[in-house]
Parts: sequence; structure tokens; C-alpha cells
Amino acid sequence: MKSSIMLISLMLALGLGMAAVTATGPAESTPVPGLLSAAGPSITPEEVVLAPALNRLEWTDNPEETLHYDGGNANAIGLTGGGTYRGAVRFTPTFKCTVKAVLFYQRDASANDYVFFFGEENDTTPGAILDSFPYAGSGSMRWKRVDLPRPLVALAGTDLWACVRVAHDSAKFPLGVDSGPMIRDRGGFIATGAGGGNWRQLPDLNPQLNYNWNIRAIVEPVPGLAHDVGVSQILSPGTSINPGSYTPKARVVNFGETAESSIPVTCQVDSSGTLVYNQTTTYPGPLQPGHRAEVTFSPDWNTGPSGNSYTVSMFTALGSDMDRSNDTTSRTTAIMTGQAIADHDTGYCKLSVTCFGAIGYDAPSDAGSGFCYPKTAASVLFYSSFAVGNGPDYVADRHFSQPASGPPNDDLKPVDSLMPVVPPEAGDQQWRASYSDAGHPSAKGLVITQNSYQAAATGYDDFVVLVFDILNDGSSPVNGLYAGVFGDFDIGTSNTNTATSDETRRLTYMRQQGTANPSVGVKILAPTSFANLSAIDHDRYVYPDSCMTDGQKSRFLDATIVQRNSNRPYDWSTCTSVGPFDLPVGSSYRFAVAFVGGSDENQVRAHADSAQSWYNTQVGLAESPGRVRAARWFEVVPNPFRKGTFVNYFSSTAGRLELEAYDATGRLVEETGLEIGGGSGVYHWQPKNLAHGVYFLNIRTPDKETVTKVLLLE
Repeated sequence: MKSSIMLISLMLALGLGMAAVTATGPAESTPVPGLLSAAGPSITPEEVVLAPALNRLEWTDNPEETLHYDGGNANAIGLTGGGTYRGAVRFTPTFKCTVKAVLFYQRDASANDYVFFFGEENDTTPGAILDSFPYAGSGSMRWKRVDLPRPLVALAGTDLWACVRVAHDSAKFPLGVDSGPMIRDRGGFIATGAGGGNWRQLPDLNPQLNYNWNIRAIVEPVPGLAHDVGVSQILSPGTSINPGSYTPKARVVNFGETAESSIPVTCQVDSSGTLVYNQTTTYPGPLQPGHRAEVTFSPDWNTGPSGNSYTVSMFTALGSDMDRSNDTTSRTTAIMTGQAIADHDTGYCKLSVTCFGAIGYDAPSDAGSGFCYPKTAASVLFYSSFAVGNGPDYVADRHFSQPASGPPNDDLKPVDSLMPVVPPEAGDQQWRASYSDAGHPSAKGLVITQNSYQAAATGYDDFVVLVFDILNDGSSPVNGLYAGVFGDFDIGTSNTNTATSDETRRLTYMRQQGTANPSVGVKILAPTSFANLSAIDHDRYVYPDSCMTDGQKSRFLDATIVQRNSNRPYDWSTCTSVGPFDLPVGSSYRFAVAFVGGSDENQVRAHADSAQSWYNTQVGLAESPGRVRAARWFEVVPNPFRKGTFVNYFSSTAGRLELEAYDATGRLVEETGLEIGGGSGVYHWQPKNLAHGVYFLNIRTPDKETVTKVLLLE
């Protein structure tokens, strides 16, 4: 994060506060008339009540009610060097109400900016923008009320996020906080930059910032019904899923004014007019007014094949319900047409790739074609895997576990299935998939987007290129990382193989002792350096039951263990790795390799050179800051897309990448951003709660800006 968040020292803040009271007017206990409510008495500190056990919000006696978690103003927060940030509070009203205004304490003046209201996503991340409107940033040391130009209805038991965005100079602290402690997952969310970026909670940034924002919502209760329940959200299945088995889940809310028990809840899955799933369960309750519960259905629903589309409906059927209009929630669920494993076979060789980091096969010698050179021959690859890590406690991979004879590691989990890119962005065949480190016990939030390419042109058909874009989608920086590919090649009789490394070419390859046909291996294409090129002796690091540990893999990745060449004919593997590199939150790193083959050692080296040349001109050009073409300053792929797309960008200077999405009417519906360094990078944009359709994506770096039309599919 470029700007660190800080709090004025308590002594300084109180001193400023007392001076301001004397010079400019009353403090919170005697607010300026009319600032809080034109219809009744203003709020005083004695009326402020924190929500007990986070179960419900307390209401004041004002004709206009106030939702809040904070106490009186005690301090304020700003960025050390100035800049833009958002403060937000998550409310869950226990009654249906109309939101009329937002109220916040402005300690120092700021630039004119915006107030936002977000809908429901989860307890720590807001959903889609419900509305946004500007406010004037003038004034200081006072409560500021901003009336909504359009009344907003908030349903009981449904999250509503009130957010104030401030832009300020250094040594200014515009947005006020109370004296704490912060109400967890409620009162102290912050996101830096105009676009927001990742939402954090104040004490997570600094334990001393254990405060609630002075942000409140002025609402007017809407008379409710005695009995009214419904399904507010389908929690599972999602809108775009892989073929498989899923446990349907619904969120049930009591919108009424009476506690309810024995609530029937039904899940139906419709396929072109035919019910393929129809299950009803009963939530025992009692479900208090304004409260919500998660309901799970049994048995699991088994999807149809890729390409199918279903209408999923979940609804309540309470006999005494007085409003049936909010009983049901429905949406379309599409079964993705991707694959778990696919072959590259348009060239002279053949290689299987997967959507979970394994290469050649989904498990050793299981489903898949391995690596065949030529493609009509038997596979010369027993198993291979991508790996990333920064020490013995964190290596995420799908390679051999301990013992190596058992199932492979399961650290890398699919995010998006393999999808063909048609037409290919480069070459004649391209597959794209993504996976995360979610299966690792110490997952860091890394998401790897894997693009693989093969060309059919003579001279460039002896290799398959794999590009791994490693994104930090977590909440903390991950430093000292290494990335690599472990490859267990078995050429002919496995115990008569040899391994050789070519440091100049960043290539490690293997062959049979008695013949060099074929010679196959892994060549590093990007970056133009390596951490390790090593042979792995199976007698020492694979066959013993004490192998293969994450500690051993880590030492190969960071080159603590190095053996450039084999010392005898035997059973060997290879490790080709790069690093170290650091990944700040939201940033990415590119690692690219080629699986290459030849009929002898000279030919495999020549084909490795051809792979490098092809990569440089077909894939890597946009990643070279000195050779960026104007058309590649920004590129959004794929487009159209379903769950998410990748924004490729180039910036000549460090700063912020800002993304703003507008619908066809010109309304701002989502925005985000992150700190970036100079050069090229990629951002994984995953829209939240946006309906399918056309959107206009405004993309901005410190030195460029463009608007791109994108299509979000069902």
C-alpha cells in the first residue's frame, strides 16, 4: 500500500479539538442546529448506544431514526502523505426503512467527493453500489448531514453499507472516529484510493486504530407486517459453475415484526421447464424480526454437462405470511463449458494442461496425455507441476507429496476451468484457466492465471508455452517468493536417463543414456534470469519415504539444493525456477516456460531458442516496457466474459490503477483500484452482483486513460 494509514497522536488530536471548539463553535455535545434533524431534537452522546452482541441496531427516539455503531467523536484518521480513502460501516437494519441521509463527522476540510451506499455481499466486503452522490468537503469540526437525492429502501435483515470517500492533503485528518473499541465486521472498514481496492478493518492495519467511524445513516421506519419471511439470497450454487455436485444454500430473512418458527423453505432447479431438483426443508427457528439464517438443502444437486443452463429458485412458504412478493429469489446458473484437463496437439508435439497446476496428467500417469515428442509417440513425461512458495512452511503445488508414492499435493484449487480462447491471442491453440492456493493450510490468497499456447508453423511447432501470471488477491503482501516447474521425465527405461542444464538458455533437459532421440525439457522464457536449473536425484529426494517434503521443494526452488547435471544414468527429475520476487496486495508477477523437444541435444537447444523468439514476439512483447505498442497500454481479455476478466495494463510510472464500471445509462455501478509499480501488469476484475449486459469500463493509470466496452455474459 503506497500511503500508510495513521492516526493523529491522542494528545495532539485532543489539543486541536479543544482549540477548535473555542475558536469555531460547539463540539458534538452541542451540535449546530439543523445539522442533524429538522424534525426533532439532535443526537447527543447520551443517546448513542452500541449494538449488543452485533444482533441488532438500537434506535433513537427521534422522528428520524439513526443507525450507528459509534460513540461521540474523539479523533480522526488520515493518510500520512494525503490522498484518497473510504471509510465505511456495515448496517443490518432490523426493520424495513427508508434511508434519507448520511451523517458523518468532518474533523478537517477535504476536497469535494462522494457518499456511497453499497448492498450486501458478505460480512467483510460490500456488494454492488446501490447509489452514490456528491457532497461538499468544506467545513471542519462538525457533524455533516448529506441528504439522499433519491430515497433508498433498506430491507430488514439485509446488509446496507454507508461509505464516505474523502480526498485530503497531508497533515489533514478529515473523517472522525470515536474512542472505540471497534465493533468487529461493522464499524471500521477502510479502503484506500479513489477506486477503493481491498477493504480492511482499522485494527488490522494498526492495532492502535481500534475505533469506529463517525458515520451514521438517517432512516425512517416503514411500517412492517406482522408475519413476513422470504429468501433474500441464494448462497449456493453460483451463477457460473463447473460440472459437479453442489449443496444448495439459501439465506432466509424475517422481514416481519413477529418471531417465526417452523419455516418451510424450498429449492427448485429447473431445466427448460423440467424440475431436476425439488427439495424442501424446515427451518426450526425461532427467527427473530430482522434476523436471518442460512438454510442448507439435502441431498446435493448434481449438475448436467458443460453448456447446460438452469433456473434456480428458492422460496419460503410460511402459512401466515402477509407478503408473498419477497418470498422467492431466482437466478440463472450456467454450467461452464470448460474442462479440467485438455491437450495441446496442433503442433509436432503434444502436452496436457490442467486447471489446477498439474502438467501432463491430473495425477501421476492418470488422466492426460503427458508430453509426447513427436505427438504420435508415447509420453516421455511421468508427471509435472507448477509450484510457488517462499519457505518450507509455504509451498503451493500439485507435485509429489510425502511419500512420493502417494497422491500428489492438493494445494492448488481450480478457480476457472480450462477454456479455449478462440481465436487464440497467439499461436494456433490457446487454453486459459486459473487456480488458487486455497488448498494450502497457510493460503496466501494467490491466484494463478495460466495461459498455454501452441503454434503449428514449421520451426515453431516443437514446444508448448505456459504462462503463469501470479496475482496476490489476498489481504497482505507476500514476499520472498519463488516460482518453478517440477518435471519428472521418463524417457524409455526411466533408470537409464541423464539430465543436463544449459545456463545460457535457462534450459534443463533429459535424454536416454543410449540415444538422444528424443531430448526433452523445460525452458524458462520469462523472466530473463533463473533461480535454479537442477536435476533431482530420485534415489535421494523421491524414493525414500521421507520424501518429497515441502522443505525439499523449497530448497530446490530457491537453489539451496543445486545439481546442474546428472552424475550417472538413473531416474531423474528437473526443477526450473525463478525468484525471489515480492507481491504487494493486488500486484502480479509473470513466469513463463516452454516444454520443448528435439531429436537430439543440439535440436532441443535450437528449439528452445525458437521458443524464446516466438514468446518474445507473440506473447512477451506487451510485457516489455521498452517495446510496448500503443494498442497494448490497456487490454481486457477475455471479452465477453462470465465470472471475471483480466485487465492488462502498462504504466510508465508508479501510482494507482483505477477501474470504474458504468452501465448503459451512464450510472457508476462499481469501482476499484490498486497501487501499481511502473511497467506492465495484470488485474483480475471480478464484478460483484452485476447483471449480465454491456458495461463501459473506464481504466486509468497515472499517465493514461481509456474507456472499453465489455460484455458480461450470463
